[in-house]
Amino acid sequence: MKRALSLVAALLTLSCGARSFESRSTPQGSPTKGTSGAAAEAGSGTWSECYASFTPSGDARADLNRMTRACGKVGKMRAVTPVTHAKQAEQDPVDRYTFYVPKAGACYRVYAVGNRGVADLDLLVRDPRGQDVVADLTHDAFPVLPPNGPLCFDAPGLYLLEVSVHQGEGGYAIQVWGNPDGVGNSPAK
Repeated sequence: MKRALSLVAALLTLSCGARSFESRSTPQGSPTKGTSGAAAEAGSGTWSECYASFTPSGDARADLNRMTRACGKVGKMRAVTPVTHAKQAEQDPVDRYTFYVPKAGACYRVYAVGNRGVADLDLLVRDPRGQDVVADLTHDAFPVLPPNGPLCFDAPGLYLLEVSVHQGEGGYAIQVWGNPDGVGNSPAK
């Protein structure tokens, strides 16, 4: 029920209340629909192996640092947003953040970890038109989105990331990593 209400509320207030990560990318061009690419299909084990044995300590900041150290550089990715810390309880509305995809073919992953009081932390990415692109389907406090590889967008634009504590309450840490030049290519400096 909470997820359905969150979805309805998100659709009604899509552009209201979204906070922007202080992104290191500069917007160019007009937003268009992006979709999940298939760039990660080959060798997807590498993408999920980096966190397969991850066990959170209950300290979201330290845990996110450990997770991104282990997983972040797969596919020659780098942090494209600063680490964001927030608090939320399951009865609270979702938190919304935006990040900019500068060009087609850019690939990203979202890493998030909840503190000890957060039992289930959920993530959802929406395209510039408000359509769901990819969502976390796990029932844990440390989602990686998508879990088996990068999310490669077909078009540039401003994308929305929704964060929801589905069970529990407490702090969380979140960061977007990516490669604007596509998986395996060297990011432009």
